[in-house]
Amino acid sequence: MRPATLEDVEEIAFAELELFPDEAWTVFQLAEEVEHPDRRYVVAVEEAAEPARSADGRTLPGCGGALLGYAGIMLAGDLADLHTIGTRREGEGIGRALLAWCEEQARRGGAERMLLEVREDNDRARAVYAAAGYREIGRRRGYYRIRGRRIDALVMERELGAPGGPSA
Repeated sequence: MRPATLEDVEEIAFAELELFPDEAWTVFQLAEEVEHPDRRYVVAVEEAAEPARSADGRTLPGCGGALLGYAGIMLAGDLADLHTIGTRREGEGIGRALLAWCEEQARRGGAERMLLEVREDNDRARAVYAAAGYREIGRRRGYYRIRGRRIDALVMERELGAPGGPSA
């Protein structure tokens, strides 16, 4: 895993379309997020057998591996908000690792707790968040529109521990 850069934005946008076709963020929106000083974005990239190289033989940073997942948070004082998280492979711990990275970045940024929204019908994500210590604190009725259908968002929260230390 590594911090996301502008070079990653197009591939993140493709992943958004694959994973969230009804609510995908645009390349422009993602570029603004990645460059914003109060945001932290990460990508999980599969290591390539050979690094990508330019015509003159230089290794190209950020190239050479397939995007496995991404995540991003917004920092606002003592609060962090998980803006997005997506993985192209399930059951390999990628989502949990991305979430842990976001929590650590939130702690380092001074956040004492993290909020997120999750679709009510996304049982897999809800289970991951519950296992990580998130608890439901609210509901946003009809927050998501999926194929013309309205689905509630569950608002979840977790207290964060000190940076680099055990989680709360």
